[in-house]
Amino acid sequence: MNISTVSIIDDGVIIESEWANGRPIPAIIVNADRRPDIIEYINAHKNQPPGDVVVQWATALCSKKKISLVIKSSRPVSLEFAIEIDANKHHALIDGVMRNNGFYLLEGKAGDKVSTLISNQSGRIIIEVPATGFEQIWEGILKKIIEKRFKKQGLSRKGVINATSDYIKSMREFWQLRKNT
Repeated sequence: MNISTVSIIDDGVIIESEWANGRPIPAIIVNADRRPDIIEYINAHKNQPPGDVVVQWATALCSKKKISLVIKSSRPVSLEFAIEIDANKHHALIDGVMRNNGFYLLEGKAGDKVSTLISNQSGRIIIEVPATGFEQIWEGILKKIIEKRFKKQGLSRKGVINATSDYIKSMREFWQLRKNT
C-alpha cells in the first residue's frame, strides 16, 4: 500500500484549560499544498461533529529514525495520509503525542509557526492517538537517539545512561503539566 506523506512545517505545544484537562498537547503544521483534502478535512470539523479516524505508527524499513503517523478518516471527509517525522529532530513531539494520546493538526505553508496560526484562529483539529502497540518500539528508538547525543558530547558509559534517563524523565514531566483551570 502506498500512502502519500506530508511533511512537518512546524511543531509546537498548545495548552488550553478547556482541552485535555489543561495538559500540553503537541501541535503539528503540515504542508497540505498537494493535499486539498486535508484542508477540507480540517475545515469540515468547524461545522460538523467529530469524525471517525484511525491512526497507526510506522517506521521506515531502512531506518527506525524515519517514523510516520498514518491517519485514515472515513468522515466527515474520507482521506488517508501519513505525517513523516524525523525522530532525531522531533523525538519530543513523538513522545508528546504518545504521552497525551493526541495532537492538534493544522495546515500551513513554509514559514508558518504554530503560535501565529493559533493567534490567527486558523482551523485546527485534535486527533486522538490511542495506544497502538508501537509504544514499546518507541522506547527503544528514543533511548538510542538520546544516548547517541550524549555519547557525542563525550560522556562516559555510566554518564550516558544517567543523562539519558534524566533527560527522558524531564521531558515526560513536561507532558504531564496541567494548566490551572
